[in-house]
Amino acid sequence: MRTCSLVLIAALLLSAGCQYDSPLTEEHSLPIDPALLGVWEEISDDGDPLEGMDRMVILKFSATEYLVHYPVKKDGEYYRAYPFNLGGVNGVQVEFLGSGSGPIEEGEEDVYIVASYSLSSGELEIKILNEKLVHDELSGSAAIREAFLKNKDAKDLFTDPGKFRRLEKQD
Repeated sequence: MRTCSLVLIAALLLSAGCQYDSPLTEEHSLPIDPALLGVWEEISDDGDPLEGMDRMVILKFSATEYLVHYPVKKDGEYYRAYPFNLGGVNGVQVEFLGSGSGPIEEGEEDVYIVASYSLSSGELEIKILNEKLVHDELSGSAAIREAFLKNKDAKDLFTDPGKFRRLEKQD
């Protein structure tokens, strides 16, 4: 199984075993958050850039979808992401599309990630759905959704935070 990269939309995506074979929800009618658009670099808990970490670019794909490139380099990965609200819980459904090597292989499974994000003081924090509450071995959207809704009030529904800081445009 491929290792998650923190998105977004999170982070996207730094812990292993957090990918699902089906989306939590395919509904994507909520508008994107324009505050997420731009170039981001991962930072440590004390606010310093992490050495050797790559940048993440979040672009508007449509009024309800993002295009995410992370890490920004030749072998970087591409994701489609969209905000959702399920059972009163806000999050972002992320779908792996491919990498600098090309699109995903036909029939490849476990390409969906569920994340949450918050913006505070110019920092983007992304957390991944807790696989201990919504096991990554669940198959199909209905089973994943049922486990999500059962645990929607858990304080640790989303875990493994990754923090990013927006990079300002260079002239």
